[in-house]
Amino acid sequence: MFKKITFTLFCLLLSCFCLFAQNEIIDLEGYWAGQYMADRIYGLSWQPGTDNYAYLDDDMNIKLVNAKNGKETMFLTNEKMKANNLNPRSFSWIDANTLYFSRPSMIVKVEKGNITSTTDLAEQTTDDVIDQSIKNKLFIVKNEEGVFVKSVKNNYKPILICPDTGKCITFGESVHRSEWGINEGQYISPNGNYVAFYRMDESMVEDYPLVNTGTPIATVEYMKYPMAGRNSHKVTLGIYDVAKSCEQNKTVYHYIKTDVADGEFLTNVTFSPDEKYIFITHLNRGQNHSKLIKYDLQTGNKVKVLIEEKDSRYVEPLQRIIFLKNGNFLYNSDRDGWKHLYMYDMNGNLIKKVTEGRYDVVEVFGLDAKEEYLYFTAPLEKPVNQYVCKVNMKSGELTRLGDADGVHYPIFSDSKNYFVDYFTNVTTPRVISLVSNKGKTMKVLKTSKNPYADCAMGETKIFPIVNKHGDSLWCRLITPPNMDKSKKYPVLIYVYGGPHSQLVTNSFVSGGVFLEYMAQQGYIIFTLDNRGTQCRGAEFEKCIHRQLGVLEMEDQMCGVEYLKSLPYVDANRIGLDGWSFGGFMTLSLITEHPETFKAASCGGPVVNWAWYEVMYGERYMDTPEENPDGYANANLLTKIKNVKCPLLVMHGCQDHTVVWQHTLELMRQAVTDGIEIEYFPYTAYDHNVIGPERVHLWHKIEHFHNQNLKGE
Repeated sequence: MFKKITFTLFCLLLSCFCLFAQNEIIDLEGYWAGQYMADRIYGLSWQPGTDNYAYLDDDMNIKLVNAKNGKETMFLTNEKMKANNLNPRSFSWIDANTLYFSRPSMIVKVEKGNITSTTDLAEQTTDDVIDQSIKNKLFIVKNEEGVFVKSVKNNYKPILICPDTGKCITFGESVHRSEWGINEGQYISPNGNYVAFYRMDESMVEDYPLVNTGTPIATVEYMKYPMAGRNSHKVTLGIYDVAKSCEQNKTVYHYIKTDVADGEFLTNVTFSPDEKYIFITHLNRGQNHSKLIKYDLQTGNKVKVLIEEKDSRYVEPLQRIIFLKNGNFLYNSDRDGWKHLYMYDMNGNLIKKVTEGRYDVVEVFGLDAKEEYLYFTAPLEKPVNQYVCKVNMKSGELTRLGDADGVHYPIFSDSKNYFVDYFTNVTTPRVISLVSNKGKTMKVLKTSKNPYADCAMGETKIFPIVNKHGDSLWCRLITPPNMDKSKKYPVLIYVYGGPHSQLVTNSFVSGGVFLEYMAQQGYIIFTLDNRGTQCRGAEFEKCIHRQLGVLEMEDQMCGVEYLKSLPYVDANRIGLDGWSFGGFMTLSLITEHPETFKAASCGGPVVNWAWYEVMYGERYMDTPEENPDGYANANLLTKIKNVKCPLLVMHGCQDHTVVWQHTLELMRQAVTDGIEIEYFPYTAYDHNVIGPERVHLWHKIEHFHNQNLKGE
């Protein structure tokens, strides 16, 4: 009897412990300390030129596994790395027998498990490395004096990438405010013999003041900010000759002879594989006409316009061309209404359309050795998913490499015979698998435990609703843990809704940790991807042209009507939150539909598109002179008088993207119109509050909505 009672008490205590363990509240501070990271495999990568994948075992040894037969071998022990003060977690591959360690900066040759030679680069690369061609032992570094090239050809002595300096001129850095896929300012040629670099002259762009209050007497720092309809900058493309510069111990360079008449924005810079030509996609200021132009690398002369594209709304060249062995290349375009790949010859003659269907090609991973198949990711039937696919280059037959619904992130071997698949969906934190190019799962390498297993988590559902035009609008609904459907709950709608965005995806905790936390606080969390967002084809994305906010709001209100139809939603307690374009959407919704929302919070909102920058703003709105009605309709200063609900507005005072002027003028107008707004400036922050300090912002949003939606 005593044993039975003891066992019963034990089970009761165990169940109470499990219940307690699974009712923890998400620790937002702990999140930034890495508390909720999914399990990973350190060092997981492909050995170049082989079908062996590498990983770090529990003892930090680098091991190789043959993907075909599963045979495992030791490549380099942690003991031998320690002997050379190498950090195992910092390695990357140069070739099959050579590693680069970034900590410290060292090239290491490995033969039969032994380090046979080392090249210490620590002294030569102490500057901030912004690009590198490890294979060609070439580094591009930046310090306070500028951007420099360091090459093995001259024992890594730094040489300025461009001496053509002057006031308001930058070079070797990202230009055009990092639009059209431009994330770097320099491009290393395939064999490391040349570096193409941007030179940007902003002298004609007006100065914009940023006030730094962190000094004893506040100081003004100026940036160049080209507002819509005003002067933009001028960009040219230079070619740095690595060998000649090293031989002469000075910068040897020349400029590509581009003509602004071909288009002033220079994008998608690509070298030919033989380094004889360079290709640039030009885009005009109106962003409705692009030209892919071939230039002679040595002379800089224009050879030929290969492809021209025009669109009544806008064209948006986001991806560089991809060369085949025979000199043909693949070109990305949405000319048929979807983002697909087309094959051209070197003279710009269209050969064939390579991919076909009602889906957008998201990311291309290249071709196999025989160039029989092209590998890429695409959402296919449902935009919330992302599958690994291959297309037969001759027949055009599409094959999906795996049937699991969710989001797949592949890393291919050089041969494309295998790939490591990082997979997630709403209920799966992460599964890492080895998959063949026929779609067969060879081995599951790691299944991550749920990092939120001890937390009381709400249920997440992803589903479409239909707007009045028949468009499917995908939504995410997170309900509070242990929700009682006989009760009514407040709703927090998180909105963004701008171009290039997709918030609703079939991935784990896709809404982010803060929205999961707010669901734990008793909120129903709702997000909808409206027209204007990506992965739904050109018409779905481009229909917002010249009328930002109109169709987006129409779709968001469809979401509101859906919420009101749910018996457990309190239609009198619906709140909004959004940042940047989402801030614009939040303010638009509460001023156009003031009777609908009980409270709203937003940060860094665009208030007047005439104060936004040229590249993004004019793409979607044209200039204020060309589209006065569109700008007037989207100007929230004239509408703030309509606000009826409590409103929290936040802004980073050092914002280089949506300048502080937007919300300062909003406050000025609110005073004029007698509208009360709770305002919080983040004085030392840029466009967003990133890092552990973001917890402060999260709690401010939480407390605001608790007060106004829950009465706390």
